[in-house]
Amino acid sequence: MTQLTRRPPQSPQAAAEQEKAKKLVNLSHGLGWGGIGLLFVGAPAAGIALHSGVLAAVFAGLGLVSALVGAIVGQIGRAMQGRVI
Repeated sequence: MTQLTRRPPQSPQAAAEQEKAKKLVNLSHGLGWGGIGLLFVGAPAAGIALHSGVLAAVFAGLGLVSALVGAIVGQIGRAMQGRVI
């Protein structure tokens, strides 16, 4: 028979902090993958559709910034959870 490990009860502040950390990690996934998609798919598509290399470069820059912000936010959320990579 296996025993289930139980976590000790958390204080309301610790539970709220864990919920905030989970939201930050989920936000980082959206920012990161959205930025990668914008960088590699959205920027070339916008450049082709609108016949503008400058606009494609702007979209690529926004995608890169979004991916970097997502990585930073994710590390902050993971640090709040105690599992920094």
